Amino acid sequence: MLRIGVIGCGVVSGYGHLPTIQSSQRWKLAGIAEVHTPRREEIAAQYKPPVAVADYRELLDAASMDAVVVATHADSHHEIAIAALERGLHVLCEKPMASSLDQCRAMVDASRRANKLLAINFNTRSVAVMREIKRLIDAGTVGSVRAVRFVYDWHAHQWQPPERLENFMRNGGPIIDSGVHFFEGARWFTGQDFTRIHANGVFLPPYEHPQHVVSTCQMSGGAVALIEVGWLYCKKTKDRGMLLNYDVIGDDGTISYDGETRDLRVYSTTTTEIRKFEDLGKGFDFVYDQFAESIVSGKLQALASGEDGLKATVAAYQALDATHSRAR
Repeated sequence: MLRIGVIGCGVVSGYGHLPTIQSSQRWKLAGIAEVHTPRREEIAAQYKPPVAVADYRELLDAASMDAVVVATHADSHHEIAIAALERGLHVLCEKPMASSLDQCRAMVDASRRANKLLAINFNTRSVAVMREIKRLIDAGTVGSVRAVRFVYDWHAHQWQPPERLENFMRNGGPIIDSGVHFFEGARWFTGQDFTRIHANGVFLPPYEHPQHVVSTCQMSGGAVALIEVGWLYCKKTKDRGMLLNYDVIGDDGTISYDGETRDLRVYSTTTTEIRKFEDLGKGFDFVYDQFAESIVSGKLQALASGEDGLKATVAAYQALDATHSRAR
């Protein structure tokens, strides 16, 4: 079995990384690093790793590992990922990839120097319905892709404790934290790069960055992409709500997913097919299976690379900058 360490044992590790590793037939938890003592003790008691420390450097020194997961706040991704790569470890890094483009580039460079894999965990590569949409595109179901649309507007009830929201807003808000998934998805679905990005945002005090953004993108092959993300939808309402839609428009057909009905509609030249996709999970089982395959083969399989992460992050920051330019 492959041995992996988890650095950062917060919310995402709690519901995703740690239980997936525990249930995997391919991975063994070699250790954890978590700076918050109560959380570290809680995770250590639950998962019983051989090593449980506060400082990630202690984990790199103490544990025998093939890879690490970097699931801390984005502002520490760069430092931790580079240190792990320089130790000869493969890295699976949560998004956003880092807090600046220079940091992202340094991570990519470190991966190349070490000749170790750097994978970025984007939902667009792992969520079941996203993978099915990509399969249909690659099968030629819609012909040449002309437009893609991602709408992801959700409530703020989930920000517990409230300090999580404060931290995410300091680091760019929804267009960075959520939107970066869909900038990566636009490249993945179209097979094209960004050439021009426009964006408008809703700015509300006390935050510097917008809480709702609509971005339109021109792609290198002529396709266009619309990416709308926000954390205002049903923010103060009694009941929670979410607006979740993915659309791909091509010469020969259209694919449309409605997150409320869970319907995936595939319109082709001969038929219209409607299927239910109830599973909105983030596909951690798929991610870890593919990460293991990648290490064994020496080449990333089905996961986004550091280069992919860099390009998506560049686009997300361009959109954020555009909202500020228009707000002046």
